[in-house]
Amino acid sequence: STPYDPYIPSQSTDDQSNSRTAAIQAQIDDTVGIMRDNINKVAERGERLDLIENKTDNLAISAQGFRRGANRVRKDMWWKDMKM
Repeated sequence: STPYDPYIPSQSTDDQSNSRTAAIQAQIDDTVGIMRDNINKVAERGERLDLIENKTDNLAISAQGFRRGANRVRKDMWWKDMKM
């Protein structure tokens, strides 16, 4: 039998090291997958927010047009009442 040398790793240490490395790599792979999903979700959320922003801009423009039209009708009706 060969004497124990602390600077030369034994075979059992290599097996433990390989299993630890494999476990850490599996955790890294899981984390990378989760982060990819998160990035995709953030991108989709950004697209939805852009769509909502465009819709609110269009709604604000429509509301402004409606307000102008309503004021015009109100003034026309006021003049019509005054002429009677």
